[in-house]
Amino acid sequence: IIPRFATNSNAVFVTEGFCSEEKKQEAQVAWKLVNCELTRVWGGTLFFPDDLGNDPDNIPLGHMQFRSNCRSKGRIRDPIPEPLRLPPLPHVENLDASAEVSKALAFLPSLQDLGYSAVEAEAAHVDDPRGVMLWEGGEKAAWVRLQKWMFDDDHLKDYRDIQNGMLGEKYSSKLSPWIARGCISVRRIRSEVQRYEAARIQNNGTYWFHNLLEWRDRMIYIARSQGDRIFKLGGISGDQYSWPWHGTTEDLQAWKDGRTGEDLVDAGMKELLFTGYMSMRARHIVASYLIYELGVDWRHGAAHFEEHLLDYDPALNWVMWMLQTGVMGPKSGRSLGLSHFDAKRSYASQRKSLANHVPDRAYIRHWLVDNGREVAASISSHKGCLHQQHTLGQHALSVRSGGSAPRPVEHDKHENQMEQFCEHVPVQRSEGVGKGEDKQGRCEHADACNVGGPKKRRW
Repeated sequence: IIPRFATNSNAVFVTEGFCSEEKKQEAQVAWKLVNCELTRVWGGTLFFPDDLGNDPDNIPLGHMQFRSNCRSKGRIRDPIPEPLRLPPLPHVENLDASAEVSKALAFLPSLQDLGYSAVEAEAAHVDDPRGVMLWEGGEKAAWVRLQKWMFDDDHLKDYRDIQNGMLGEKYSSKLSPWIARGCISVRRIRSEVQRYEAARIQNNGTYWFHNLLEWRDRMIYIARSQGDRIFKLGGISGDQYSWPWHGTTEDLQAWKDGRTGEDLVDAGMKELLFTGYMSMRARHIVASYLIYELGVDWRHGAAHFEEHLLDYDPALNWVMWMLQTGVMGPKSGRSLGLSHFDAKRSYASQRKSLANHVPDRAYIRHWLVDNGREVAASISSHKGCLHQQHTLGQHALSVRSGGSAPRPVEHDKHENQMEQFCEHVPVQRSEGVGKGEDKQGRCEHADACNVGGPKKRRW
């Protein structure tokens, strides 16, 4: 529709993508444009590539070096003022094309149009009352949330101390879903933080908020510079820091469903499943458990997060999973500065301390004990079965990858093996997990094989 819409236009502007699928889509549109250019514009970060202070094609993997270069050599542009009015839509002379364009602009597909059942579509419109907050899309809702959290409730000054919370809406700004959807920009948020500092206080809380906005830029620029390596089993470091994986499809599915028997992990996975959101601390805890306790290929966890998170961003999601796994090189590590959880130690070794952490107990009660008999029964029926050592005779979910070359645009042999994963139970041994497409029309690779309805391709 875009090439037809742009018949009498000189240029089509698009926010530049940095992952292979987005680049492929841009190339397809550019190829179909006639007498018109596709102009790519960078957006979504504090720093533009030319103002970064780092080589955008060779980003330091260490955060301190990246941040130091940004602050000493980089420059953050001021947000562009809001336009008073938008220009009119391009005129389409051909009547048939004009009618088609008008119809396309007014069309909004339903969930059933995207392949979901009527039951799933109805459930999608019901918010779980236990969620941290009710999410409403759009720029106006984003500004309402920013004003409430930052100024009305005055939480910004305490951000460093409360950021590891897991219950309620106050422990973080919760602006990430609006940022991911483009409803509000990080440069606009930064300008509001500066306004807060000028009017109220500049302290460790406001400094830490600035620091995490820079940290977000680093994740995005790492993805931009590393390409499809962020989707490989060995990550940026290749096989050097990878290892064989012994986890099974049953382990993975129990983790997805919140049936591992570890109450804190299960509570986090229930929150993700029912609300599409999870605190940063909870994300690291459940990721660590999947990787180091269950031994499941980390990319299955990243793909599950991509499937369910309201604030999904390809760079932030996949690079953070690499960081958690330790495949970002020797400097990436697993030390993430989390409260009452050490990412360098196994979950099992911290089970007692986690159980004694009062906020964690409240979180567990909120998502498991208060969720009725059904959840309690499912937890009880599965409890203990994932704590046992897996034998070599079990079907492994993934084996060590053979290389770290970037994934080509066309589907490679690893993706074909993942299709076999969908079609056969028990699982076939697999070496690769590809990156997903977009929010609509997805399903889990295992779930699609076990339920009715249209078959949806995951990878």
